Amino acid sequence: MIGTVVFVVLSMLLCVAFCVLRAEKATGFSLTLKTLASLAFIFAGIIALQVIGFSVAGLLILLGMICGLAGDILLDLKVMYPARNTALFLSGTASFAVGHAFYFSATLLYILPISTAMLAWALPVAVVLAVMATLAILFASKKMGMDFQNVKWAVIAYSIILTFMFFFTVFVAIYSPIFWIFAGGMLLFLLSDLVLSMQYFGGRGEKIFIYINHILYYLAQCMFALFMIFGL
Repeated sequence: MIGTVVFVVLSMLLCVAFCVLRAEKATGFSLTLKTLASLAFIFAGIIALQVIGFSVAGLLILLGMICGLAGDILLDLKVMYPARNTALFLSGTASFAVGHAFYFSATLLYILPISTAMLAWALPVAVVLAVMATLAILFASKKMGMDFQNVKWAVIAYSIILTFMFFFTVFVAIYSPIFWIFAGGMLLFLLSDLVLSMQYFGGRGEKIFIYINHILYYLAQCMFALFMIFGL
């Protein structure tokens, strides 16, 4: 457990160091720090998996983290290579979407032994709420003058996936209180991406947004690693 906590703290320290440099300019060194911050929360997950013993749910969470690392790198390359902006954005978004598929699978494996009956209502309700939340986000985005340009449908699809995961994990946490650690991480993930969308599509280039976006995101991934220790 101590090893997981150490790497969680290291991930957050590297995240802050990255933000300090990234707020000035996107460079190869800042990308290296970001990669190291991501590797730190992955190592936190690896140690957690060793401590609790192998489980398929734990492995799936770890795979989700690895997809997050790939998405991190791709989205930062997007800033460094604007000529490949669309391709890198779509690749990074797809990587995060695959990561959420792993998180969803891990959540299913976690809740099945506790309550299968809740899935009959939780899954469809989470889908409906996700669609409603995405429509609300699109409406708010339009009011804020945000322009999704040629990636609008990718943004919509990802928004539905992310908001679905938030609502679904909240429903699971109602049945299993320890799962609030994971659901809290998913909330931070959602808030991080909302801030990121304001940066990418709303022209919000203030340095504080860089800090808020990344700190929320890395806290989310670290909470997933901590859940592996305390919840699996």
